[in-house]
Amino acid sequence: MSFIQRTGLVLLLLLACPGGARAGDISAFLATAAPSATWGRGYGGTFSTSWFGVVNLEGEAAQQAGEEADSGMASFTASALIAPPVGFLVPYGGVGVGLFRQTLGKRSDFGTLKALVLGVKVKIGPVLVLKGEYRSYDLSGEPLLALDHRFSAGAGITF
Repeated sequence: MSFIQRTGLVLLLLLACPGGARAGDISAFLATAAPSATWGRGYGGTFSTSWFGVVNLEGEAAQQAGEEADSGMASFTASALIAPPVGFLVPYGGVGVGLFRQTLGKRSDFGTLKALVLGVKVKIGPVLVLKGEYRSYDLSGEPLLALDHRFSAGAGITF
């Protein structure tokens, strides 16, 4: 059996796991970014799924407004996170990769991003989750607007 066939078989087995073997959440967040002279408020949403109780895969879409009129950044990030549950707390950390588009007046820039992700989720009751997160960014090329890191706070539901 080739490597590709073995990998495909493992992925099929993971997808065939019973529903109890996976958990996830959908959340919305508000954010602030640095340098603060460049960035205003941001917002976004995430969808994450947990495998084997410790590995989290997450997709995020975010919009960060710039301080100047007609400036901002949209980003889409896929992340792999280690998230060991500790009672009702779930600290997590990992890396992400994605795409971004910045605008500054009539100019725009499209590129790739890398992110270091650290955060904590607090499970409240059977369905509610609150989360706080820090992301450090590395944007490709020479972006129109510098982005060092972002702090966010959000809420969502678990399933």
